[in-house]
Amino acid sequence: MIKQFMTFILVFILAGCTTTEYNNSNRITKVVTGDLTHYPQQNSTFAWYPSHSKTFLPDSANKTLFTRYTTSAITRIMQDKGYTLVDDIQQADFLVGYGLAIESELSDDEIFDKVGTTVGLSLNHLDPEQFQKGSAFIAFYQPLTLQPEWQVLAQGITENNKSEQVRKNTIYAVMLSILNQVPSRVAK
Repeated sequence: MIKQFMTFILVFILAGCTTTEYNNSNRITKVVTGDLTHYPQQNSTFAWYPSHSKTFLPDSANKTLFTRYTTSAITRIMQDKGYTLVDDIQQADFLVGYGLAIESELSDDEIFDKVGTTVGLSLNHLDPEQFQKGSAFIAFYQPLTLQPEWQVLAQGITENNKSEQVRKNTIYAVMLSILNQVPSRVAK
């Protein structure tokens, strides 16, 4: 998956930045590359990109739990938008992959090396014992070539020592904010 992130540089021309508030105290900043204007008309099924998730979290974090929460959130959001998850990547119209990281495990420079861009969120004003920069990356890939068609790198402030339920809710909120840009196939 890391090798595929390098192609991000090639499609960076279509990038844009946005900031989204997903609750009263948290903001995320995103760099978006690609165009999904015609996605609902051309695509209805998705599958997971081979080895679809990559996590850069401390050893103390339950990476399996974070992966399960993120996979579940993306699946639910995409299905709510009218897309169907299929098991066979050869039957999928597009593939979905993602990555999660916190600053202590993956710096902005390392993100840039892997993805070809960085958001550049600064936390200099916050206590690093209480807060870290969290990063999330979601990409849609063409199933035959495994080339990215659309991708988002998002960064926000994550508070250390939160409960499992708060982390689960935060993951869902961040994934929803990122995937809000994906057009729905169903009427709301």
